[in-house]
Amino acid sequence: MNIQLLVPPVVGGIIGYFTNYVAIKMLFRPKKAVYLGKWKLPFTPGLIPSKREKLAVSIAKVVKENLLTEETVRKRLNEKKVKKSIEDLVDKGIDKMIESIPEYMKKIISSITDKKLFEIINITDVERAIHRLVNHLYENRTTIKDLIPESILKRKEEIAQSLTFKILETAQEKLNSDDFLELITEKIQSFMENSGKIPDILIFKKPVKAITTTIATRIVKTLNETIESPAFQETVRTYILQTTDSFLEKEIINLLDKDADKESLSRKITAIIYENFNTSIGDLPLMKEENYRLIASWIKAVIEKNRATLIETTTSKLLQLIEKELPIIMESIDIENLIAEKVNSLPIEEVEGIILKLIDEELKYITLLGGILGFIIGAFQDILFFVK
Repeated sequence: MNIQLLVPPVVGGIIGYFTNYVAIKMLFRPKKAVYLGKWKLPFTPGLIPSKREKLAVSIAKVVKENLLTEETVRKRLNEKKVKKSIEDLVDKGIDKMIESIPEYMKKIISSITDKKLFEIINITDVERAIHRLVNHLYENRTTIKDLIPESILKRKEEIAQSLTFKILETAQEKLNSDDFLELITEKIQSFMENSGKIPDILIFKKPVKAITTTIATRIVKTLNETIESPAFQETVRTYILQTTDSFLEKEIINLLDKDADKESLSRKITAIIYENFNTSIGDLPLMKEENYRLIASWIKAVIEKNRATLIETTTSKLLQLIEKELPIIMESIDIENLIAEKVNSLPIEEVEGIILKLIDEELKYITLLGGILGFIIGAFQDILFFVK
């Protein structure tokens, strides 16, 4: 085989490869115009640097019209993943709000301490609010249990067990104290003296004090054994659970005034407000720190009780609001101008890097294709040579 036949294809392949390689490099190089004297060399700067502003506008237009459209964003908002993210965000917001309730209440109360009640509330509004509240309590038969967070109710058994342990532990501490032993001893001695039995005991020539102390010690020991027995502990725990359940099932209306009807209860509560209408806010019993902290804890309990519903409702309302205001939001953001400004603000090296990340593989194939086409053209020249 004549080695000269390989020369045209190989040379053609090398020329084709490096021609495409240089052409691709000229997309980004040189980065600035090159001058010979006063004359600017053609094709300088490279295509991308010279057309950078047009490129930025084109990219921004494509993104706005085909990628980040209102319809695309709207569909994205309806995805479960997005909804879950917003729910998590709302949940965290509720946690922060709950933590801040006592502090917020303290600030609010501090700002209105010197004001009279009639200066900050309208009695007509108060009457309406009280009427609605009483109606709600009657119609829903709201119980104390309804105000307790579900997370606490689920731990009822655990809390009862812990409370039982604490009560019995405290009881044992008191039983084993010297004061209690002395009290029991005194009571026994007093009983014996008053019963007229001491003469019979003295027959055995044992001091009354020693006998009563022995009896008291045995009583304390028996009580300790009783407290430590699993059966007694279970009895106490069961009693605590039953008492707690009974209390939780009590309706709030019955705690306020079980014999009053809706109207009379509304009037009673309103009358209390009237009595304090000319009182300074700071002088009201509810404004004492322990009371408003209690109110804050109630608010927390209500929020915790309805946390799931609150999260779902808030998320739904937020999504509805975003969808409704989406055209205004998109217009305010001005995606096209934002992207164009961002692309123009990037160093040309970063723009080159972004483009290469997207089409680097394709550019390699184009370069290789140039070599293959050059090789084929060179081989075709050999074929023409033999034909002639």
